[in-house]
Amino acid sequence: MTESYDERYARAVRNANAAPAWQDTFDPTQDASPELADPPERPRQFWIVLFLTLSLLACVLGAVFIPGGMGFIAGYQQLQAQDHELAIQHFNRGLGYLADNYPELAYAEFQIAVKYDSSYAPAQQQLSALQAKLGGQGTPGAQPEDRVAATLFQQASDLVKQKQWSDAITRLEQLQTLKPDYNKAQVSSMLYQADVASGTQAVAAGQIELARERFDAALAIQGGDAAVTRQRDLAQLYLDGQQAAGYDWQTAIQKFSALYQQDSNYFDAKKRLIDAYTQYGDLAGKQNAWCLAVSEYDKALAITQDASLADKRVQAMTLCKQAISATPTPAVGGQNYTSSKPVAANLPCTGIGDVSGVVRDALGNPLAGVAVGYYADGIPLIATRTNANGQYQLVWGKDPGLFHVAVLEADGKTPASPVVDVNYPGGNAAGCHVLIDWQKVQ
Repeated sequence: MTESYDERYARAVRNANAAPAWQDTFDPTQDASPELADPPERPRQFWIVLFLTLSLLACVLGAVFIPGGMGFIAGYQQLQAQDHELAIQHFNRGLGYLADNYPELAYAEFQIAVKYDSSYAPAQQQLSALQAKLGGQGTPGAQPEDRVAATLFQQASDLVKQKQWSDAITRLEQLQTLKPDYNKAQVSSMLYQADVASGTQAVAAGQIELARERFDAALAIQGGDAAVTRQRDLAQLYLDGQQAAGYDWQTAIQKFSALYQQDSNYFDAKKRLIDAYTQYGDLAGKQNAWCLAVSEYDKALAITQDASLADKRVQAMTLCKQAISATPTPAVGGQNYTSSKPVAANLPCTGIGDVSGVVRDALGNPLAGVAVGYYADGIPLIATRTNANGQYQLVWGKDPGLFHVAVLEADGKTPASPVVDVNYPGGNAAGCHVLIDWQKVQ
């Protein structure tokens, strides 16, 4: 029997007003038992804890691996950029060989360029053009690399005989890049010879950076050659001194002095050392350290006799004497102590020196707590006290000077002995450790 529209409408209303099925089994007025209340809550807490744990783990792993990954990507990109630059260099060499009518060498360069950067279109285009133009000669065919390698080897051999070292090195390096195993022993021998000769030639021309690179390359082939190692070390001393010149004259002096002592004829090492002494003396004069300036000028004059430098030395000596006489001298106290003659201890001098000794009473027993001090040009009185064994030590720096040492009264200011003058040579010079003992007078 078919329902009318009104009947269908009434049935829909009754169904909408009917209570849900779950209301027949659940009474909201009754307390829920723990067994029924907890289970819905536990899964939600579990998933929240799991989510937070995974998030923390992801952060930790990201902090560890993302920087490393980024570093790897950056390094890979840098390597690609370097390979692309090398591809361009070899491509340009190939163009030069084409212009000089050396198609095989041009092909070799284009091939090396493609090895460095397989996507470098200009090199690929030139390779294709050579193939089409030459119909196989000097281009890929039966053992093409051997033909090109033979050409490079022959040219390198001729250049070695002509002592055209830089060009020979270029050909040999091209050969090694194209075909590393081709006449390997002979190629290494020729490359070693060319590197050493080119390095020596570079030193004579004042190209010290290039010389060091050549000697390093030679040692990479044959590392046990003492003569080549020495030449590399001399070049390094020169470069270190050159780098320090202008802002650290003491280091520059140290490097050029070591170089000059090992080889006084090494390029312009003598001139560099004289200039370093002079410039350091000039700097000391600008800082009113005239006694130090005199010392540096003296070292330069020991190497060369220069009238203008001698005049500088005379002027600096005059000002040095004035500075010493103008240095405030502590008031003279009693003659309560006598001193031994200053002597140099046989100890190494590596930049720091000192004056040390023992203070004793009239019977020769050590005296503790006695003040000993020194002053110098521009340096006010500096004092220390003896230990339980009567020993004292006053540390001096690397700069030379005329220092005045004395035992002091209990106030730590007034000399209780005659002042002993010490010509301190500096912390790097022999005699930098000075010994002076004192004994009380009855």
